[in-house]
Amino acid sequence: MSTHESATLSPRMRLILESATKVVAAGGMRGLTHRAVDAEAGLSQGSTSGYLRTRLALVSALAEFIAAGLIDSVEELAGEQQAGEPVATVVEHALDLFAGWLREPEALLAKAELAQEAMRQPEVAEALEPARLRIEGIVGQILVRAGVGDVQTSAQAIIAAMEGVLASALAKPTAEREAYVREVGKRIITAFVPTVG
Repeated sequence: MSTHESATLSPRMRLILESATKVVAAGGMRGLTHRAVDAEAGLSQGSTSGYLRTRLALVSALAEFIAAGLIDSVEELAGEQQAGEPVATVVEHALDLFAGWLREPEALLAKAELAQEAMRQPEVAEALEPARLRIEGIVGQILVRAGVGDVQTSAQAIIAAMEGVLASALAKPTAEREAYVREVGKRIITAFVPTVG
């Protein structure tokens, strides 16, 4: 989940947000404190709060950072799609995307934690929304090309299911994760796009 937005961040801010990702992945949202981020980043105490004064500012910045990474990977998928490509090939590209997220398990874990936080904090939900909409749009394009009806609902269902698959994959041994995501993901997509199976 490399991020285009992170290219506009100062090196210090990027370090803070990468460290915050690790803190959340290791200890959940309860573990996310300015002091914990400073320690993870190897910065002097008070450094993170100099950039992000409140906890909400820290959480919101982390959500934006994670969302930007998701958007970048989805844009890469969009760039790979070719006009006239068979639906099965496009679906394989989508599975490549989901499987690719496994290479950064800390970011996936942080995203899952942030999704829970978004239920309580509208600012976090707002920060994650652009990524959700872009992912939904790409999956929707695949479904349109496959001639699927009710594209929006179907795309939302596939994404919700794949989020569960990715969470389940993280509980498996590392060597088994990608095959699991591809196999189960294809089964899910095939339920909506029978021509793929």
